[in-house]
Amino acid sequence: MEINLPAFIVNEVEIYLDKNESEFFNRISEIVSLSKNEETTRASLEHYLSKKVLLEDQTDQMIILTYFLLSYWSKEYDSIINYFNKFDNTIDKRNLSLQVLHLLSLRNMFSFDEFKKYKNEVEKLVNELEDSREKDFLNLSIKEFSEKVEKRPELGYKALNEILRYLLNMDDLSLQFPFVLDALLSDLVNFAYVLVDDTLKDLWIESAIKRAENFNNDGMLCSLFELLANISMKEYDMKKAVEYIEKGVSLAKKLKSDRLLVTMQLNIATKEKINGKLNEALIIYENMLKIEDLLTPTKIQILEKIGEIHLLNEESEKAEEYYETAHKLNQENGFIYATLEITYGYLKLLNKKDDGEALNFGMQLAEEQFDFNAMSYFYFYKGLYFQKIVNLSDAVEQFERALEFFENQVILEGIVYSYGKLAESYFEMYRITENNEFAEKFLYFIDNLLDVAEELKHPMYIDAMIIKASYFQYRGLEKRAKEKLHVALSFAEQLELEEKIEELKIRIRDKTSLLQELKGSKRLFNRIRSFSFGDHKDIPIVLYLLLVMDEGGLPLYSYHFTETKAMDDLLVSGLITAIVNFSAEVLGKGVETLRSINHEGRAVIIEQQENIMAVLVADNETFVCRLKVKKFLKEAVLKIKDNISLKEIDQEEFQPIVQDVFSETHFALK
Repeated sequence: MEINLPAFIVNEVEIYLDKNESEFFNRISEIVSLSKNEETTRASLEHYLSKKVLLEDQTDQMIILTYFLLSYWSKEYDSIINYFNKFDNTIDKRNLSLQVLHLLSLRNMFSFDEFKKYKNEVEKLVNELEDSREKDFLNLSIKEFSEKVEKRPELGYKALNEILRYLLNMDDLSLQFPFVLDALLSDLVNFAYVLVDDTLKDLWIESAIKRAENFNNDGMLCSLFELLANISMKEYDMKKAVEYIEKGVSLAKKLKSDRLLVTMQLNIATKEKINGKLNEALIIYENMLKIEDLLTPTKIQILEKIGEIHLLNEESEKAEEYYETAHKLNQENGFIYATLEITYGYLKLLNKKDDGEALNFGMQLAEEQFDFNAMSYFYFYKGLYFQKIVNLSDAVEQFERALEFFENQVILEGIVYSYGKLAESYFEMYRITENNEFAEKFLYFIDNLLDVAEELKHPMYIDAMIIKASYFQYRGLEKRAKEKLHVALSFAEQLELEEKIEELKIRIRDKTSLLQELKGSKRLFNRIRSFSFGDHKDIPIVLYLLLVMDEGGLPLYSYHFTETKAMDDLLVSGLITAIVNFSAEVLGKGVETLRSINHEGRAVIIEQQENIMAVLVADNETFVCRLKVKKFLKEAVLKIKDNISLKEIDQEEFQPIVQDVFSETHFALK
């Protein structure tokens, strides 16, 4: 008999059907006979269930399972919860698919107390299973599903890794518990972009998409496209992100699911913000906020995004209003989002509503939840506050602490923002004191920011280069200022940014435009924070030589990544020292320092700290690679300081540092 049910439904219910298979298909065919799509099928089933007082037989059990599956993948979690409560006394407790569907709906609606209650009941049912493999698999799955409730993402990662080992050897589990596997795969894709192994990540994504396509699960597929669009934007692959957004929007419209469509619109708004189009993003968020029946996490996210845009527009009072509403929802649901509380705390401090109590509470939440991203933003916002009250030395200290956190986790957005705020702070310190050391710090951080933007082909590169040009103009170095504007113009032409091209042409003609209009470039620094970033996509590189030397050019430590020693340490260190000293003499103090040398397929990356220099020779210069050199140098300097004399350095002490810092999958050690 032909019925209008997708394969993922039939695949699930057939597990529980025994002799009543024909009865189920006959009855459900009558219920959904006029339905032409999943949305109308779900509505027909809901109408049938609304008239029932109890579930009378196995067929009714399968009808409610069908309804739950359709509802879950359309994000209608509240419908599942309501009907589970209505039929709680007559639902077959042995139907684990129904139990897990209900459990995950409670999780996704932030009903954590109820989740914990029913989790105990489901675990009892699972532990009654005779098959130990099924028991272990389901217990691990429930542990992974609980990570959001426990606010411990590392527990989820650990459980997922164990589950994957089960699935490699036990294909029958995917047949026995299809919904559980689908839900796990969706969670796995959600975790994917924070995992190091890109090959394995791509395999998980491909498996999830193929499974959704093979079983006609358009709701799952739409959710996957939403996640993949988000991941692509975090890796700044905008072309791929747009493709996923278009596919997701098409599926959401096909399913007539407002909630799926809202999640795709969030990605559209994020795309606009990434490109610095705050007004366009704000319009999308405000229209979304008018939609009735928004899921709580979605509403919190929208309120936070609107507040963030007002914060970037220097409208702190208005920003606080939106964060206040988001804070209340977050509070009602057990303070899930630590970063939200930290930003809200910053606004209260900034608007003189408290003395930092709310900000400190946000940090406490972050520590309890092991949320290192939120901890990073705690220091970043403290830096912003000190900068606002013109306590620049304390601002710099906090920004540098934030940067250290961001760099350790390679959180690109935080790194870029910290570079921008440190450059801005040091620029202001230089303006006040005329101290060239502050000027050199400014150049170091603005050049780091430019390196990231250039690698990403990000339009922010133009704004950062204008800042650098304004610095040279401030110092009266008109020729250098003009050179930087021409570099920015070339970049704008490459990206075909017509508005920026016209702006730069005007600035090149008008020698006083930077100083008169910007009064020190603050407006452009604020613009940097209007862009969005996410996780950086690593570029594989080949490493050749790592060298540490003192200020006189004496090699203190070297490590050859190649099997054969192709470079003489003393010659390389002498050459680098000579080039660095020569560039300093030619360029002068407080102008620019040599950061890298690129020649014939080799990149020499240079980082300095105190009187020690680290040099990495590789086939390419990348943002992540420079972070690694900086991290190695920081630890190397501590090792060197521990020695009374530089001559007493134990070379073997550096080996663990090299292995820890450079032995990553994105480095092809040749």
